[in-house]
Amino acid sequence: MKSKINPSFAAVVIFVVLTTVACSGAAQSKDYAARNVEAYLYARVAGNAEQMIALSCSDWETKARVEASTFKSMNAQLDNVTCSATANGSSADVHCSGRIVTSYNGESKEWKLDERTFASTLESGEWRMCGYK
Repeated sequence: MKSKINPSFAAVVIFVVLTTVACSGAAQSKDYAARNVEAYLYARVAGNAEQMIALSCSDWETKARVEASTFKSMNAQLDNVTCSATANGSSADVHCSGRIVTSYNGESKEWKLDERTFASTLESGEWRMCGYK
């Protein structure tokens, strides 16, 4: 079953995640690294470059801007996405399950999230999306 995420809903999810991270004294928890990547994925399917940059480490900001445009015209949706992280000091490997489903010119395509590992870095006291491994 395909879940369709409304861009407004995605913005609310991102806001809640960011607020939770900002208000918590445990921002270094590996759970926050996973939540940050999930929020990044929601922003990505919504094509929200500003939000993606806000969730990115400084080294990834330019790439986040490029990624924001990749699914913009493809009616992208997240389906059954969950992420977990393994932290090692100020870096974490984030593994996600689920997929991004796109539709363009009547063709559907799936992007399986478990085919890559997301890199997360603790920067200025907050976990940030910082690329792929």
